[in-house]
Order: sequence, then structure tokens, then C-alpha cells
Amino acid sequence: MTLLILGCGTKPVTGAVNHDRMRHHEWVDVAWDLNERPWPWADCSFDKVHANAVLEHLRLNLIESMGECWRILRPGGTVYLKLPYWKHDNSYSDPTHYWQFNLHSLDVFDPSTVFGKRYSFYTDRKWKIVKPARLNRDRCSIVATLEVRK
Repeated sequence: MTLLILGCGTKPVTGAVNHDRMRHHEWVDVAWDLNERPWPWADCSFDKVHANAVLEHLRLNLIESMGECWRILRPGGTVYLKLPYWKHDNSYSDPTHYWQFNLHSLDVFDPSTVFGKRYSFYTDRKWKIVKPARLNRDRCSIVATLEVRK
């Protein structure tokens, strides 16, 4: 199984491809600004992508960044997301956050949800929500897991 950690920071994962914007430590395998598309990985390169407190720092909107995750994942691959919850002060206190999210922000990607049906034209890259968005223990972030539909 191949795992990509987007924005590994100071928490690299052994055996994974650890990415960050800059090569600030020896464990950063790939240094790349994710605002630049396409991302440096080939289509269908990974089984799993972890984006833990990363996507909110991109100028790309969620449709664009999730589109890149979809592209680099194999069919049936999963993305684990941790995103800032809009109702928590931390969501706005970090000046590098471009985006904040609610518990239904990811629904638009899954055609089996109300928003996914209503706004199916937003993207042709569809997902299945396998672990629905929920608040973390501190109620400052949303966590969820989605699976590629191809």
C-alpha cells in the first residue's frame, strides 16, 4: 500500500512518501508548493493520501485540491482530511488559512448526498464518503475519509 502524507511538517510517517512545501528536514521526500498544479505525482500513484491541516493553507479551493487528490489516488483509494471548523476561533486566528469548513462542506463530492446530487456539476471527480465529517475532540477541526469513485 502506498501512502502520501501531504504537509508532513514535523510528523513524518515511516514508509510513506512525506511531502512538504519546503525541504526543511531530511524526511521530506518531495518538496512542492501544492498551489502549483498539476501536483508532481502521476495519476493513480497512491492508495491513501493524508491531508492533515493542509488544504486550508492553499489558495486552491476545495474543488481544485480534492480534484488533485482524486487524480493521484488509485480507484478505491482514500483521502483522510482534517480541516478547520468555521465556528472555532482557531479557524480564523491563523493568518495562513484561506478556507474554513462546516460538516457538510465535503457532501458536494459524494453523489449520494443531498448536496452531491444538487451540485453534481461542480466536479466530475466523484467520491464516496466512508467516514462522515465529524468534529474532533476539541471541536476545532473536522475529520473525514472519502474514497475515490472511478
